[in-house]
Amino acid sequence: MHIEEKIYTYITTNNLIPKNCEVIVGVSGGADSMMLLYYLAKYKERFKIKLRVAHINHMMRQEASSDMEFVRQTCKNLGVEFNSLESDVEKIARAKKISSEECGRQIRYEFFNSLANTPTTKIATAHNANDQVETMLMRFLRGTDVRGLRGILEKRDNIIRPILCLSRDEIEFYCKQYNIEYKTDSTNMLSIYTRNKLRLDVLPYISKHINKNIVHTLLEHRELYKEEEEFLQSYIDICIAKYVTYDSSSYNIDLIAFNLEKTYIQKKLILEVLVKLIGTSYNISTKHVNIAIQFVNSASSGKKLDFPAEILLIKTSHSLVFTNKHIAPITTCSLQLGDNIFKDYTITLTKLKNISKTLLKPHENVYTKYIDYDKIKNGLQIRSKLEGDTIKTPNGTQKIKKIFINNKIPLHKKSQIPLIVDENNVIYIVGYMINCDYYINNQTKNVLEIKYKSHTP
Repeated sequence: MHIEEKIYTYITTNNLIPKNCEVIVGVSGGADSMMLLYYLAKYKERFKIKLRVAHINHMMRQEASSDMEFVRQTCKNLGVEFNSLESDVEKIARAKKISSEECGRQIRYEFFNSLANTPTTKIATAHNANDQVETMLMRFLRGTDVRGLRGILEKRDNIIRPILCLSRDEIEFYCKQYNIEYKTDSTNMLSIYTRNKLRLDVLPYISKHINKNIVHTLLEHRELYKEEEEFLQSYIDICIAKYVTYDSSSYNIDLIAFNLEKTYIQKKLILEVLVKLIGTSYNISTKHVNIAIQFVNSASSGKKLDFPAEILLIKTSHSLVFTNKHIAPITTCSLQLGDNIFKDYTITLTKLKNISKTLLKPHENVYTKYIDYDKIKNGLQIRSKLEGDTIKTPNGTQKIKKIFINNKIPLHKKSQIPLIVDENNVIYIVGYMINCDYYINNQTKNVLEIKYKSHTP
């Protein structure tokens, strides 16, 4: 099959490029991305797409600036919009304490997504079949499961890989056939990076001494791993729907239901939740998941386990809680009459003039409370608990810290419980109690109804 038809068949079979959509192509100037750019520019009318280019200067090589100008000029010649970003990847990587490879990857996708004009915009990267094999082998050596052995996906969210079906040899042949000029990254020939070591040393050795068809063998098995993962994922989705909940900052797995599953399914569930929280499986290995299983089986209630990417696993008496180690407290914000809409909930304030006798009785709904409107002195605000906060109860003044302890509120949730305050006076601990100084009585003339509604099930 001709290379161009091979790409077209791959794109249409996997539904990578819908008609009338915008496609942003990540172009470094190398053979892979230049070949992809020329192909899409040649057939943009056939696909009915608007084409744009994104280039990043990682400031890691002397020739980086000239590469950027080369891509800029190519886009001008092709009549394609050019967008660029200069970013000191090594400096940022040191600050984040991550590898320059991972840092560069993060910066690339952040930049690509910042350029997307519509929800249907596609971001096309020039990964090829050789990249696929290197990725599969790298994940296997680091430790992964069937999900990782699927390698690079044809598409993920808005990201597409239109030439994943081509080998590096096919790409270079295409460039030669159509006189497509490209730049060669000098760092690709240095064995200082993991992927380069696999490309330059490991795979050639395997091909020469162990399996001359190693690339074909791995690609063939990838299809099997993909089918197995799809079957397993369907069961994991059922488990998540049944006994995994999300409450704005954390995922909670019902411990009783979790313990009834086979160990393999438990591992898959832990991995799934970690990926949902972190957004990628890049820094998660089989080792991390195995440590989590050991922790679940041996740790007592209240114990914690650190994960990569600032994730914390907390075991309680009835659940496994996966949360971000540094959860931002609620930003102090003024409340107005009507709907006050926040990311995870809405608080509705309604002033009532007609006092019903039923309002004088204790109100059972913990998320709807009534207070004496005229006792509010300075206007209401919402915020998280502060050190030293107290609330007036019928049994005297109590520290909110003690109330949280008595109600067995987990540590990771304490900063996420909204407090409604009148200057320094806590009026309402949402979901728990109101300040008795603001109770309504027979002398109350105006009532404020406070309703809290969560945006999550």
